[in-house]
Amino acid sequence: MESQPFRILSLDGGGIMGAFTASVLATYEKECKQRTGKGLVDHFDLITGTSTGGIIAIGLAMGASAETILKFYSDSGAKIFPRTSGVGGWLKRFRDLFRPKYTPAELRKAIEAVVGSSPLRDARTRLVIPSYDTEMGRIYLFKTPHHPWCAQDGDTLAVDVALATSAAPTYFPAHPIPGRGTFIDGGIWGNCPATVGITEALSFCGQSLPDVHVLSISTTNYPFRIGEDQQLGGLIGWAPKIIETFMFAQAQASVGLATCLLRDRSQPKPVDRFRRLDYLAPKDTYTMDDTRLVGKLVEVGRSVAEMVANRTIVMNEFLDGQAAPHFQGY
Repeated sequence: MESQPFRILSLDGGGIMGAFTASVLATYEKECKQRTGKGLVDHFDLITGTSTGGIIAIGLAMGASAETILKFYSDSGAKIFPRTSGVGGWLKRFRDLFRPKYTPAELRKAIEAVVGSSPLRDARTRLVIPSYDTEMGRIYLFKTPHHPWCAQDGDTLAVDVALATSAAPTYFPAHPIPGRGTFIDGGIWGNCPATVGITEALSFCGQSLPDVHVLSISTTNYPFRIGEDQQLGGLIGWAPKIIETFMFAQAQASVGLATCLLRDRSQPKPVDRFRRLDYLAPKDTYTMDDTRLVGKLVEVGRSVAEMVANRTIVMNEFLDGQAAPHFQGY
Protein backbone atom coordinates (compact mmCIF):
# COMPACT_ATOMS: atom_id res chain seq x y z
CA MET A 1 0.00 0.00 0.00
CA GLU A 2 1.19 3.49 -0.80
CA SER A 3 1.73 5.77 2.21
CA GLN A 4 0.02 9.15 2.34
CA PRO A 5 2.25 11.96 1.10
CA PHE A 6 3.56 14.44 3.67
CA ARG A 7 2.93 17.80 2.05
CA ILE A 8 4.94 20.91 2.84
CA LEU A 9 4.16 24.47 1.76
CA SER A 10 7.31 26.63 1.64
CA LEU A 11 7.04 30.42 1.28
CA ASP A 12 9.98 32.72 0.52
CA GLY A 13 10.79 36.09 2.04
CA GLY A 14 10.73 39.35 0.09
CA GLY A 15 8.90 42.18 1.85
CA ILE A 16 5.98 43.70 -0.04
CA MET A 17 6.64 41.20 -2.86
CA GLY A 18 4.77 38.73 -0.69
CA ALA A 19 1.74 40.12 -2.52
CA PHE A 20 2.78 37.84 -5.39
CA THR A 21 2.79 34.80 -3.09
CA ALA A 22 -0.53 35.71 -1.50
CA SER A 23 -2.10 36.19 -4.93
CA VAL A 24 -0.94 32.74 -6.06
CA LEU A 25 -2.39 31.17 -2.92
CA ALA A 26 -5.67 33.11 -3.11
CA THR A 27 -6.17 31.95 -6.71
CA TYR A 28 -5.68 28.31 -5.78
CA GLU A 29 -7.68 28.59 -2.56
CA LYS A 30 -10.77 29.74 -4.43
CA GLU A 31 -10.66 26.83 -6.88
CA CYS A 32 -9.75 24.38 -4.12
CA LYS A 33 -12.85 25.25 -2.10
CA GLN A 34 -15.05 25.01 -5.18
CA ARG A 35 -13.67 21.59 -6.16
CA THR A 36 -13.11 19.91 -2.80
CA GLY A 37 -14.97 21.91 -0.17
CA LYS A 38 -11.74 22.10 1.83
CA GLY A 39 -9.47 25.02 2.55
CA LEU A 40 -5.94 25.40 1.24
CA VAL A 41 -4.34 24.98 4.66
CA ASP A 42 -6.22 21.70 5.24
CA HIS A 43 -4.08 19.99 2.59
CA PHE A 44 -0.66 20.64 4.14
CA ASP A 45 1.03 18.74 6.96
CA LEU A 46 3.54 21.53 7.54
CA ILE A 47 4.00 25.13 6.43
CA THR A 48 7.33 26.92 6.58
CA GLY A 49 7.81 30.56 5.70
CA THR A 50 10.46 33.22 6.14
CA SER A 51 9.94 36.96 6.65
CA THR A 52 6.93 37.99 4.55
CA GLY A 53 6.48 34.28 3.78
CA GLY A 54 6.44 33.68 7.52
CA ILE A 55 3.64 36.22 7.94
CA ILE A 56 1.64 34.42 5.26
CA ALA A 57 2.39 30.99 6.76
CA ILE A 58 1.32 32.08 10.23
CA GLY A 59 -1.79 33.79 8.90
CA LEU A 60 -2.91 30.65 7.07
CA ALA A 61 -2.19 28.42 10.05
CA MET A 62 -4.10 30.71 12.42
CA GLY A 63 -7.20 30.48 10.25
CA ALA A 64 -7.00 33.47 7.90
CA SER A 65 -7.93 32.92 4.28
CA ALA A 66 -5.43 33.57 1.52
CA GLU A 67 -7.75 36.31 0.26
CA THR A 68 -7.62 38.02 3.67
CA ILE A 69 -3.83 37.83 3.64
CA LEU A 70 -3.76 39.27 0.13
CA LYS A 71 -5.72 42.28 1.42
CA PHE A 72 -3.05 42.68 4.11
CA TYR A 73 -0.64 43.70 1.33
CA SER A 74 -3.00 45.84 -0.72
CA ASP A 75 -4.64 47.63 2.23
CA SER A 76 -1.73 47.97 4.67
CA GLY A 77 1.37 48.01 2.47
CA ALA A 78 1.56 51.79 2.12
CA LYS A 79 1.16 52.25 5.89
CA ILE A 80 3.90 49.71 6.67
CA PHE A 81 6.28 51.15 4.06
CA PRO A 82 5.38 54.86 3.85
CA ARG A 83 7.00 56.90 1.10
CA THR A 84 8.46 60.38 1.64
CA SER A 85 9.29 62.72 -1.23
CA GLY A 86 10.95 66.11 -1.67
CA VAL A 87 13.16 67.53 1.06
CA GLY A 88 11.62 65.14 3.57
CA GLY A 89 12.72 62.24 1.39
CA TRP A 90 16.34 63.42 1.38
CA LEU A 91 16.31 63.90 5.14
CA LYS A 92 14.87 60.44 5.59
CA ARG A 93 17.60 58.89 3.43
CA PHE A 94 20.19 60.57 5.61
CA ARG A 95 18.55 59.34 8.82
CA ASP A 96 18.32 55.84 7.32
CA LEU A 97 22.11 55.68 7.45
CA PHE A 98 21.88 55.56 11.24
CA ARG A 99 18.63 53.79 12.02
CA PRO A 100 16.10 51.37 10.43
CA LYS A 101 14.06 52.80 7.58
CA TYR A 102 10.67 51.99 9.14
CA THR A 103 9.06 51.62 12.54
CA PRO A 104 7.21 48.35 13.28
CA ALA A 105 4.03 49.86 14.77
CA GLU A 106 1.95 49.71 11.57
CA LEU A 107 3.35 46.29 10.70
CA ARG A 108 2.30 44.92 14.10
CA LYS A 109 -1.16 46.42 13.78
CA ALA A 110 -1.65 44.92 10.31
CA ILE A 111 -0.37 41.48 11.36
CA GLU A 112 -2.62 41.42 14.44
CA ALA A 113 -5.60 42.11 12.20
CA VAL A 114 -4.75 38.90 10.32
CA VAL A 115 -3.50 36.48 13.00
CA GLY A 116 -5.24 37.84 16.11
CA SER A 117 -3.78 37.49 19.60
CA SER A 118 -3.53 33.70 19.79
CA PRO A 119 -0.39 31.74 20.73
CA LEU A 120 1.44 29.56 18.24
CA ARG A 121 -0.01 26.38 19.73
CA ASP A 122 -3.44 27.31 18.32
CA ALA A 123 -2.22 26.84 14.74
CA ARG A 124 -4.23 24.49 12.54
CA THR A 125 -1.14 22.91 11.05
CA ARG A 126 2.55 22.50 11.91
CA LEU A 127 4.66 25.61 11.48
CA VAL A 128 8.41 26.13 11.16
CA ILE A 129 9.40 29.82 10.96
CA PRO A 130 13.09 30.81 10.50
CA SER A 131 14.55 33.74 12.42
CA TYR A 132 17.87 34.69 14.00
CA ASP A 133 18.55 35.13 17.71
CA THR A 134 20.79 38.19 18.03
CA GLU A 135 21.55 37.72 21.73
CA MET A 136 22.74 34.12 21.40
CA GLY A 137 24.21 34.59 17.93
CA ARG A 138 22.43 31.58 16.40
CA ILE A 139 19.80 30.65 13.87
CA TYR A 140 16.41 30.09 15.43
CA LEU A 141 13.31 28.20 14.32
CA PHE A 142 9.96 29.06 15.86
CA LYS A 143 7.81 25.93 15.84
CA THR A 144 4.37 24.77 16.80
CA PRO A 145 4.58 22.12 19.57
CA HIS A 146 4.37 19.19 17.16
CA HIS A 147 7.21 17.28 18.86
CA PRO A 148 8.25 17.04 22.53
CA TRP A 149 11.44 18.96 21.68
CA CYS A 150 9.44 21.74 19.99
CA ALA A 151 7.21 22.77 22.89
CA GLN A 152 9.11 25.90 24.00
CA ASP A 153 7.39 28.29 21.58
CA GLY A 154 3.84 27.04 21.99
CA ASP A 155 2.80 29.97 24.19
CA THR A 156 4.57 32.62 22.12
CA LEU A 157 2.08 34.93 20.44
CA ALA A 158 1.77 34.36 16.71
CA VAL A 159 2.14 38.09 16.06
CA ASP A 160 5.49 38.12 17.88
CA VAL A 161 6.76 35.23 15.76
CA ALA A 162 5.65 37.06 12.61
CA LEU A 163 7.47 40.22 13.69
CA ALA A 164 10.58 38.24 14.63
CA THR A 165 10.90 36.53 11.26
CA SER A 166 10.27 39.78 9.34
CA ALA A 167 12.59 42.17 11.22
CA ALA A 168 14.80 42.72 8.18
CA PRO A 169 18.09 44.51 8.98
CA THR A 170 18.08 48.16 7.84
CA TYR A 171 14.30 47.99 7.25
CA PHE A 172 12.99 47.26 10.76
CA PRO A 173 14.57 47.11 14.22
CA ALA A 174 15.24 43.73 15.83
CA HIS A 175 12.16 42.36 17.59
CA PRO A 176 12.38 41.52 21.31
CA ILE A 177 10.21 38.76 22.78
CA PRO A 178 10.26 38.80 26.60
CA GLY A 179 11.70 35.59 27.95
CA ARG A 180 12.76 34.35 24.50
CA GLY A 181 15.33 36.82 23.12
CA THR A 182 15.73 39.46 20.42
CA PHE A 183 15.32 38.40 16.81
CA ILE A 184 15.92 39.54 13.25
CA ASP A 185 14.73 38.37 9.85
CA GLY A 186 15.23 34.70 9.04
CA GLY A 187 16.00 35.75 5.47
CA ILE A 188 19.63 36.33 6.42
CA TRP A 189 20.09 32.54 6.38
CA GLY A 190 16.88 30.89 5.17
CA ASN A 191 15.07 33.15 2.72
CA CYS A 192 13.82 30.09 0.84
CA PRO A 193 12.96 27.65 3.65
CA ALA A 194 12.27 24.59 1.51
CA THR A 195 15.15 22.61 2.97
CA VAL A 196 14.13 23.76 6.46
CA GLY A 197 10.75 22.12 5.87
CA ILE A 198 12.28 18.92 4.51
CA THR A 199 14.65 18.65 7.47
CA GLU A 200 11.77 19.19 9.91
CA ALA A 201 9.72 16.47 8.24
CA LEU A 202 12.53 13.95 8.50
CA SER A 203 13.89 14.87 11.93
CA PHE A 204 10.82 15.85 13.95
CA CYS A 205 7.75 14.57 12.08
CA GLY A 206 8.79 10.95 11.60
CA GLN A 207 8.67 11.03 7.81
CA SER A 208 10.76 9.21 5.24
CA LEU A 209 12.16 11.10 2.26
CA PRO A 210 10.08 9.28 -0.43
CA ASP A 211 6.88 10.50 1.23
CA VAL A 212 7.83 14.19 1.33
CA HIS A 213 6.32 16.55 -1.25
CA VAL A 214 7.10 20.28 -1.30
CA LEU A 215 5.30 23.18 -2.96
CA SER A 216 7.67 26.16 -2.88
CA ILE A 217 6.49 29.66 -3.84
CA SER A 218 8.83 32.58 -4.45
CA THR A 219 8.23 36.33 -4.21
CA THR A 220 9.35 36.76 -7.86
CA ASN A 221 12.90 36.64 -9.13
CA TYR A 222 15.17 38.49 -11.54
CA PRO A 223 18.45 37.79 -13.39
CA PHE A 224 20.93 38.35 -10.55
CA ARG A 225 24.51 39.39 -11.22
CA ILE A 226 27.33 40.65 -9.04
CA GLY A 227 28.75 43.64 -10.87
CA GLU A 228 32.27 44.95 -11.14
CA ASP A 229 31.60 47.56 -8.44
CA GLN A 230 31.14 44.72 -5.99
CA GLN A 231 33.74 42.34 -7.40
CA LEU A 232 36.50 44.93 -7.07
CA GLY A 233 34.97 47.17 -4.44
CA GLY A 234 35.16 47.56 -0.69
CA LEU A 235 32.56 48.41 1.91
CA ILE A 236 30.88 51.18 -0.10
CA GLY A 237 30.82 49.14 -3.30
CA TRP A 238 29.31 46.08 -1.62
CA ALA A 239 26.83 47.92 0.64
CA PRO A 240 23.93 48.16 -1.85
CA LYS A 241 24.29 44.54 -2.94
CA ILE A 242 25.29 42.54 0.11
CA ILE A 243 21.81 41.66 1.43
CA GLU A 244 20.60 40.67 -2.04
CA THR A 245 23.68 38.49 -2.52
CA PHE A 246 23.03 36.55 0.69
CA MET A 247 19.33 36.12 -0.11
CA PHE A 248 19.84 34.99 -3.71
CA ALA A 249 22.69 32.62 -2.87
CA GLN A 250 20.76 30.94 -0.07
CA ALA A 251 17.59 30.63 -2.14
CA GLN A 252 19.50 29.07 -5.04
CA ALA A 253 21.16 26.61 -2.67
CA SER A 254 17.87 25.67 -1.03
CA VAL A 255 16.07 25.15 -4.33
CA GLY A 256 18.96 23.12 -5.73
CA LEU A 257 19.24 20.90 -2.65
CA ALA A 258 15.48 20.36 -2.42
CA THR A 259 15.34 19.44 -6.10
CA CYS A 260 18.11 16.86 -5.67
CA LEU A 261 16.64 15.41 -2.49
CA LEU A 262 13.12 15.00 -3.84
CA ARG A 263 13.89 13.67 -7.31
CA ASP A 264 13.35 9.92 -7.64
CA ARG A 265 15.73 8.66 -10.32
CA SER A 266 14.85 5.01 -9.83
CA GLN A 267 11.96 5.33 -12.30
CA PRO A 268 12.39 5.28 -16.11
CA LYS A 269 11.23 8.89 -16.02
CA PRO A 270 12.47 10.77 -12.93
CA VAL A 271 9.68 11.78 -10.53
CA ASP A 272 9.97 15.24 -8.95
CA ARG A 273 8.34 15.79 -5.58
CA PHE A 274 9.60 19.38 -5.36
CA ARG A 275 7.54 21.99 -7.19
CA ARG A 276 8.70 25.60 -7.43
CA LEU A 277 6.44 28.44 -8.56
CA ASP A 278 8.41 31.51 -9.58
CA TYR A 279 8.30 34.49 -11.91
CA LEU A 280 11.36 35.97 -13.58
CA ALA A 281 10.91 39.74 -13.78
CA PRO A 282 13.18 42.35 -15.37
CA LYS A 283 15.79 43.66 -12.94
CA ASP A 284 14.61 46.41 -10.60
CA THR A 285 10.94 45.85 -11.43
CA TYR A 286 10.03 45.10 -7.81
CA THR A 287 11.71 45.93 -4.52
CA MET A 288 11.02 44.88 -0.94
CA ASP A 289 9.40 48.16 0.11
CA ASP A 290 7.95 49.75 -3.03
CA THR A 291 4.19 49.47 -2.53
CA ARG A 292 3.28 51.25 -5.77
CA LEU A 293 3.43 47.97 -7.69
CA VAL A 294 1.35 45.80 -5.36
CA GLY A 295 -1.43 45.71 -7.93
CA LYS A 296 0.98 44.45 -10.58
CA LEU A 297 2.35 41.81 -8.22
CA VAL A 298 -1.20 40.59 -7.62
CA GLU A 299 -1.85 40.38 -11.36
CA VAL A 300 1.39 38.49 -12.02
CA GLY A 301 0.72 36.10 -9.14
CA ARG A 302 -2.71 35.29 -10.49
CA SER A 303 -1.31 34.73 -14.00
CA VAL A 304 1.43 32.40 -12.72
CA ALA A 305 -1.13 30.42 -10.71
CA GLU A 306 -3.40 30.08 -13.74
CA MET A 307 -0.68 28.72 -16.04
CA VAL A 308 -1.80 25.26 -17.13
CA ALA A 309 1.40 23.49 -16.07
CA ASN A 310 1.39 25.07 -12.60
CA ARG A 311 -2.35 24.69 -12.06
CA THR A 312 -2.33 21.03 -13.07
CA ILE A 313 0.51 20.15 -10.71
CA VAL A 314 -0.83 22.08 -7.73
CA MET A 315 -4.44 20.97 -8.00
CA ASN A 316 -3.62 17.31 -8.73
CA GLU A 317 -0.69 16.80 -6.39
CA PHE A 318 -1.30 19.20 -3.48
CA LEU A 319 -4.94 20.39 -3.42
CA ASP A 320 -6.72 17.19 -4.41
CA GLY A 321 -9.22 17.07 -1.54
CA GLN A 322 -7.17 14.66 0.57
CA ALA A 323 -6.89 16.52 3.85
CA ALA A 324 -3.81 16.20 6.02
CA PRO A 325 -4.31 14.50 9.40
CA HIS A 326 -4.64 16.98 12.26
CA PHE A 327 -1.38 17.15 14.16
CA GLN A 328 -1.22 16.53 17.89
CA GLY A 329 0.45 19.22 19.95
CA TYR A 330 2.52 18.77 23.10
